[in-house]
Amino acid sequence: MKLLLGFALCVALQAATLTRAGPGARIIGGNDAIVGQFPFIAALNIQTEDSTFFCGGALISNEWILTSAHCTQGAHTVTIRLGSNTLSGSDPNRVTLASSHVVVHPDFDPETTANDIGLIKLRLPVEFTDYIQPIGLASTNLPNSANPTALGWGQTSDDDPGFSNHLQFVGLAVVSNIECALTFGNQITNNTVCVDGNYNEGTCYGDSGSPLVVRLIGGTRLQHVGVSSFFSGNGCESTDPSGYTRTWPYVNWIKNQTGIP
Repeated sequence: MKLLLGFALCVALQAATLTRAGPGARIIGGNDAIVGQFPFIAALNIQTEDSTFFCGGALISNEWILTSAHCTQGAHTVTIRLGSNTLSGSDPNRVTLASSHVVVHPDFDPETTANDIGLIKLRLPVEFTDYIQPIGLASTNLPNSANPTALGWGQTSDDDPGFSNHLQFVGLAVVSNIECALTFGNQITNNTVCVDGNYNEGTCYGDSGSPLVVRLIGGTRLQHVGVSSFFSGNGCESTDPSGYTRTWPYVNWIKNQTGIP
């Protein structure tokens, strides 16, 4: 059984570490997102009592961000950036907001990463634009036949500790929970979805809380189907799957907490 890194995706940083990725660097096999391609993506700087962390998230209404529990646990304040694919540099579409409070799933288990899902409420509602739009929650459980897309600003290789300045995305395939459990054992539950690429595509440090999205057959809009939770202790560039918390089992909890209809 491989070592599971549940919290390694959300890593302590100083502002200076938000560096531009080098030429050709990718979120482990991904590509640069174009302007407005994923208008729900959120960059989160999270302040705890003694450190600052970077995570990703997704806008699900004009007041709420969906992310992982281990990104929100212990958070005092969160700075949220919306509307931009870049972390630094000038962007007229970028909006920076503050948090009101965070909500960690009450059954979150830091040891196993079970129920690794959390919410951040904005201090003030955000105004929607062409570059800031919410994503819909999963309308069904993600089928194994789906080909979802992972997003994030995380490390683009095991050897480069800097984050990508430009949002990356990569198409992945769902790995059945039975197959994923061969790698991670009983840490894989019905509320987990594992994904893998053609070779070693997937998530890395800094991608935690970022969304897994899919356009289901017959659908016209992307849906939020997973929250980035863990990757293998063998490294980001290993061929082991990446792990997400499924969105669908938590839709009622999310709606109860946020008031989203």
